[in-house]
Amino acid sequence: TVTVSVEADRADETEQEPTIVTPSASLSPSPSNAPDNLPSPSADNPSGTLPSPEAPTPTPQEAEIPAEYQSALNRADNYCDLMHMSKQAIYDQLVSEYGENVSPDAARYAVNHVKADWNANALQKAKIYSDTMYMSQTAIYEQLISENGEKFTENQAQYAMDHLEADWNANALHKAKEYRETTNMTNSAIYNQLISEHGDKFMPEEASYAIKNLK
Repeated sequence: TVTVSVEADRADETEQEPTIVTPSASLSPSPSNAPDNLPSPSADNPSGTLPSPEAPTPTPQEAEIPAEYQSALNRADNYCDLMHMSKQAIYDQLVSEYGENVSPDAARYAVNHVKADWNANALQKAKIYSDTMYMSQTAIYEQLISENGEKFTENQAQYAMDHLEADWNANALHKAKEYRETTNMTNSAIYNQLISEHGDKFMPEEASYAIKNLK
């Protein structure tokens, strides 16, 4: 005989509560609501979140170059490229009341921002003195560094003399011919003028060459 306990079965049914599944907060949104092109998680970005957009940095009004500064720079470019002037000479020309008459601040900005090869400028000036005025090596060097001359630095002037291709004998001879044609100087007087510290400053051998070939 099989005895079925109906009461016990009913009691079990009433004790079992239904399980309610609560959606987890970490569940991903449905594909239909997900934004496109999400970045994949990586070592640098483990969460895979989109970076915050950066606002463009506005250019401050103060960063703009004043008109006077730009004008001074343009003039400095011309003095550098066309006249091969030194940095100091350009500055002095810019601030001079007889020159460009710009403010010292604008002149400083100009000479500090001009694109220049000061060694090359010194060399170009040296070539002019040699080719057109037939000056001696010492006289050219002193003219390049002189406060009343070109105002190059000593290093820039030395670079010019080291790279200048000149025939100093020929320069001395040309000077001697000028003295012969324009004065009544004797050969001895011409020689002394060529080698004088207050004259042309040629080397004795260069002056001797000139007198020997003077006609």
